[in-house]
Amino acid sequence: MIKAVIFDFGNVICYFTNQKLVDRIAKISGRSSQDIFNRLYRQTNITKDYETGLISSLEFYEKILALCQIDVSPLEFKEIYTKDKFSPVEGTKGLIEKLKNNYKIGILSNTSQWDWDEAMVTAPFIVDVDATTLSYQVGAMKPDTKIFTDMLAKLSLKPEECVFTDDIEEYVIAAKTLGFQAFRFTTAEKLMDDLRGVGIKI
Repeated sequence: MIKAVIFDFGNVICYFTNQKLVDRIAKISGRSSQDIFNRLYRQTNITKDYETGLISSLEFYEKILALCQIDVSPLEFKEIYTKDKFSPVEGTKGLIEKLKNNYKIGILSNTSQWDWDEAMVTAPFIVDVDATTLSYQVGAMKPDTKIFTDMLAKLSLKPEECVFTDDIEEYVIAAKTLGFQAFRFTTAEKLMDDLRGVGIKI
């Protein structure tokens, strides 16, 4: 019997973009956006380290400044990093509100401290769910088993009692391997059909 529905955040509850961050740093540094993208996402593991909690927000800030050769204050950089990063995915909030009447709700996300701060501003309803598992707090990122087991422990449920949805197929497969019912997210409407297909009342 399904007792909980667990949502990814990025591109499920809110769309996100890293391009604005890349373009803003490029403008400040005088470098091309492609150069900055390569420095942030191809030549180092800095963003992954931040989302896994291996480095703090201050360390992340300091490493980015050195890597991209820019000079801004921590507060300025946090705004550069987070401003207008998220926008709501149509229908997901309403679906969560309906599901909350009969099921526990969880959010399981690969994210950083600053991203999550901004996420709670963009989608404040996420603070009212039953359990939240965030990669930077757990020290592991999807598809690592550790991040899924953390969610199960917080919900006090077994994998077969949960449905998980994510826009990334690799993470959906990882959840299925652990025994979750899992669906790749495309739209809230499609997810609604998927949930009904496994007996969830909406």
